[in-house]
Amino acid sequence: MTRIANNPEEQLWVTGVTRNGHLKRLRLEPSLRWLEVPLSACVSTGDQVHIIDDKAWVLCNNGKCQFLPPYSAPDVLHLGGLTQQVLVKEITEPEEHAAYCSLTGYHYRGQRIHGRTARLIVRTFHPGYPTVIGYIELATPFFMSKARAKILNTSFEYGDISWNHWDMPTLRKYIHLMVRIARTVVSPEFRGIGVGQVLVKHTALFAAQRWQVSGYLPYFLEISADMLKYVPFAEKAGMLYIGDTEGNLARVAKDMEYLIGRFGEDGKGKRQFEKISGILDQQVARMDRSLKLMAREGMSVADLTKGLKHLSQKTVLRDYALFHGIVSLPKPNYMMGLNQEASRFLGRQVQELGISNSEAFPAVSITPLSALIRFNDFTVTYLSKVRRTLRTHAVQQAFGISPEDIQTTVLQGLTLNIQPGSIVLVVGPSGSGKTTLLEAVTGKIKKHRGVTMTGLIDIPPDCRPATFQPIRSEKPLIELLGTTNVRLALYLLGLAGLSEPALYLKRFQELSRGQQYRAMLARLIASGSNTWIADEFCTNLDPVTANVAAYNVQRIARKLGITLIAAAPHCTDFILSLNPDTVVALTSSWEYHILTGLEYKQMMTRAQSQNGSLPSLRVFPELLDAVKGGTKRATVRKGWRSFEPGLLMLLGGNETVIVRVTSTDQKQLSALTDEDAYADGAASVEALRNALLSIYPGLGDRSTVTVIHFEPLCGEVQHQAKVIDAPKGTRP
Repeated sequence: MTRIANNPEEQLWVTGVTRNGHLKRLRLEPSLRWLEVPLSACVSTGDQVHIIDDKAWVLCNNGKCQFLPPYSAPDVLHLGGLTQQVLVKEITEPEEHAAYCSLTGYHYRGQRIHGRTARLIVRTFHPGYPTVIGYIELATPFFMSKARAKILNTSFEYGDISWNHWDMPTLRKYIHLMVRIARTVVSPEFRGIGVGQVLVKHTALFAAQRWQVSGYLPYFLEISADMLKYVPFAEKAGMLYIGDTEGNLARVAKDMEYLIGRFGEDGKGKRQFEKISGILDQQVARMDRSLKLMAREGMSVADLTKGLKHLSQKTVLRDYALFHGIVSLPKPNYMMGLNQEASRFLGRQVQELGISNSEAFPAVSITPLSALIRFNDFTVTYLSKVRRTLRTHAVQQAFGISPEDIQTTVLQGLTLNIQPGSIVLVVGPSGSGKTTLLEAVTGKIKKHRGVTMTGLIDIPPDCRPATFQPIRSEKPLIELLGTTNVRLALYLLGLAGLSEPALYLKRFQELSRGQQYRAMLARLIASGSNTWIADEFCTNLDPVTANVAAYNVQRIARKLGITLIAAAPHCTDFILSLNPDTVVALTSSWEYHILTGLEYKQMMTRAQSQNGSLPSLRVFPELLDAVKGGTKRATVRKGWRSFEPGLLMLLGGNETVIVRVTSTDQKQLSALTDEDAYADGAASVEALRNALLSIYPGLGDRSTVTVIHFEPLCGEVQHQAKVIDAPKGTRP
């Protein structure tokens, strides 16, 4: 790759687009040029493009749509006391595309989206995390939307675009001022930590500057989905509820009868329909499903339309199963303005029209403990008696131990106050009394034979304890929460981080360890218990899953005012995410220490490794322009530095540039060449050496330096390589 243009400013036309693996290649005229861009770049044949240095735009009716350099922006996920740096970006690397393709399998609607699409991914760099933990996909909007029409049906003006009423001529002219979030998918083990909100935030930034259809940049971002009834990520990201979609129950029979009648029962006319209908991709999918249903069930068009006409929201379950994917019920609809005027417009309209979500998220309220849980000089001793035999008698003779009277002290002299609504972590090796302390709270300790307790244990009368324990049932998750309110059950599962519809129908034993923790958490919430007890907390989870699980448990416990008492032999993997108020460190049955959570974390603090940090280097701000212009393709650093080939963030002042490391070379200062100097942007090797000596005064001719070579993520290619044609029926 080289810099995009030798001329400072160019205006060209796109005369061809071909797919090249995970990227696509643009042919530009009048001078034959080739640009390699992400598949999500909103540029196609016939577009006029404007190029200045390293940047490229499509010229639109209402501005310029940027497509180079590819979108990439660092962000941070917060898991309690831990932070994880991520990169939100367009797909530019083969491993990103492979990870995205794998993650698409987690979306409950597998059908292909018609029309223009674009996607952003959340890329991680932690060695224990997947390469991509989430993605969001943009698509062209549905042509008709009752909720959208209502909110837009008043005067609007921004720049050269205005209307007085959102009637059919306005709809046809300005439909592409809307862009739709078609899919949001988060890796199952990373749900409930805000990945969806991060994706929506960056999608708004991307869409405002980098999405265009038919020469229009969008002013509004919208989403409608059943999942929004149970998982409020769109609302948390700042999107406004504008009403429900109408659904198609009233017209689906008529629609399918018309489409199949016009385009043929064999579906041969579907391609023609796609051409003339453009953005009505849902109708294409419904027609396909109707044709498959007719073939499978031996139905005629008349049979299909008769069944659909008699369908209603009160029809038996079999009818819904039969027509699943053809019938669409109302869904929540949310919108967001992509500029200040559009945002003000939406806020004003929602307020003036008095729009509110009548199906608000279910309220979960649990009465907290009214008083302390108190231990004072609390001691627990077990008396063990076994049957006298020849062998036990031999042991007594050898060691002087009677099999009829063996005493074991498990806790000795414990004094502890647990505040209502606090999080307490009990740590210590096996045999130190962790389980005994928990059983004293639940009352289970009284059921043991031969137990003797002295001192004081004071449990408030309104304490309703419940334990984290596996669910022993063959029923699907949706049946296990002890409520007949399906909406509440789905909300509780989503609150615990189980927001994948396929999981609702799985049995507990079919879930991963992390998902099982979430299921146990959901059942605890549903139980109404105000004291949660967790023995061996997160001990059977890998470090990544333990971190996420601990964060979710403490987040919900604090939100509901729950008193949480968790015990574990070790807590390095999750201590920051659990963020306990109090830590009880049991070193033995007779020795313990009570510390605040902060004191314990400070005691456990050690030097943090760089695992998971986004590879980065600082450069002088003025050098970033040379990087973006393509005249600086390397940087030289003192000492031995190692960077794996891949993404690297260059930081200069408040600006960042993402590049791709191609290689690193270590050599002595005296061995630097003119080629190294030109790659670094210097006029000669002498100029490069002088610059290095001014930065690193102690350098000598034999000092080791590292030359880090890099290239832009996308841009102009020097030679036309072989391109891979897009699969039939797809668009680049």
